[in-house]
Amino acid sequence: MKKRSPGQVLVGVVLLLLVLLIMVPAMVSWVQMEARTGVKNKKSTIAFNLAEAGVERGMWKLKSSTSTWAQASAGTPISGYHFDTTYTDVAGGTYRISFSSGVTDGNSTVLVWAEGRDDQKKETRSIQAVFENETIPGAIISGGTLKQAGTAIVHWGPVMAQNTITVSGNSLTSHYPRKLSKQAVVSSPAGQYDTTWPFPPNTDNVEWWAAYDVPELPDFDFAALRSSAAATMYLGVAHNTVNCNGTIGEYANQEKVNGIMTCSSASPSWCTNCVAKNLYSDNRYNDNDVWYWDTNAIINQPGVNGTVIVRGNLLVNGEDFYGHDGPNHNPLNMHVPVNAWMEYQHSTLAGNHEPALTAGATSNNSTYILGNCGDTCEGSASGCDVAFMGFVYVGGDVNMQGAGDVYGAVWVVGNWYASGNNLVFYNNNLNGLPTLNVVLVRTSWQEVGPNAAPWH
Repeated sequence: MKKRSPGQVLVGVVLLLLVLLIMVPAMVSWVQMEARTGVKNKKSTIAFNLAEAGVERGMWKLKSSTSTWAQASAGTPISGYHFDTTYTDVAGGTYRISFSSGVTDGNSTVLVWAEGRDDQKKETRSIQAVFENETIPGAIISGGTLKQAGTAIVHWGPVMAQNTITVSGNSLTSHYPRKLSKQAVVSSPAGQYDTTWPFPPNTDNVEWWAAYDVPELPDFDFAALRSSAAATMYLGVAHNTVNCNGTIGEYANQEKVNGIMTCSSASPSWCTNCVAKNLYSDNRYNDNDVWYWDTNAIINQPGVNGTVIVRGNLLVNGEDFYGHDGPNHNPLNMHVPVNAWMEYQHSTLAGNHEPALTAGATSNNSTYILGNCGDTCEGSASGCDVAFMGFVYVGGDVNMQGAGDVYGAVWVVGNWYASGNNLVFYNNNLNGLPTLNVVLVRTSWQEVGPNAAPWH
């Protein structure tokens, strides 16, 4: 075997050295670049977390008081939340916050813009989140059970309950609106919705959600509401209550005693029979006032435009008289929430059974004239009037009989039961309700480029 010459070995060594001279610097450069990228990513992550901390701080500032929310939603600058303060309470860097006002679907909103920067000021991340003080987040919200039976139906907004939701009749066959319960969502007869409660899946992700985190409503300023009702002589108080068929309570009517609505001896027949006179017959049914009862109320043939507060139980009988068939004889032009179409995604009805949209659509009209589709989606050909136009609060239980329709929203501390031709059209523009706290809902979130304003 022929031995290699020393020259051949030398050539090999030289070639190996050349390869190493090429690869080693490249590897060193790659390692350095990876290290720089790792440091950059770490600083970027820190900056992002600081921006999120800023959004969180901004949210809690907005929730701190109703006056703070009012100031921010009006566009009035708030010290410390106008990119005028640099916060250092979170380790790893600094952050700043700015508020700006806006309007979404007719409701006031506040945009919280927060920026985070690492401690070496190398990386900045910026987040915008929009919040709404959503006093009434659904068409019906019950602190107890919620039962929809007969021809009762709800349009344009979800129904929510802290306890079980039970659905039968029209609500069961139509498969709308969305049903959100902290407990179970069941059908009557049984067999639909949550048949495995309390075990998963507890939702179909389209129409119903069990074990859902149903929001708590704000604390209403009942003193202010009562005072408003007293000022306009729409206050029903606990004195002069009568025992009607074993029920003790206050009964709504057009009669006034010393400026206070009461069940007086001047009308013994309806007091004895527990039937209230028609609210719409009052000359000021259209004033958009506050109607307030400290105890129970039984209302027959109502037609009210305003805020209704019943601290006890509410029973609604007879027909409704506000709207086309009422004394004003003007068809109601209703505002339709921009996301009303979401309530009908599981609708099994053919054709246009949903006011303001077509079945299966992913958008809807912004308005709807009551009575436009008659018995197709309003329960009867004469379904062109409502019992209550506005917000209804009941501190006890609600029993909706007859055609007690609502254009607005209802909050029930106790249980909700509707069995007649009862319709609820959700209005998410019920602004101006006096509350003692702020309930924020985040409507959007996005990362954006940094603001050009200098840091302080």
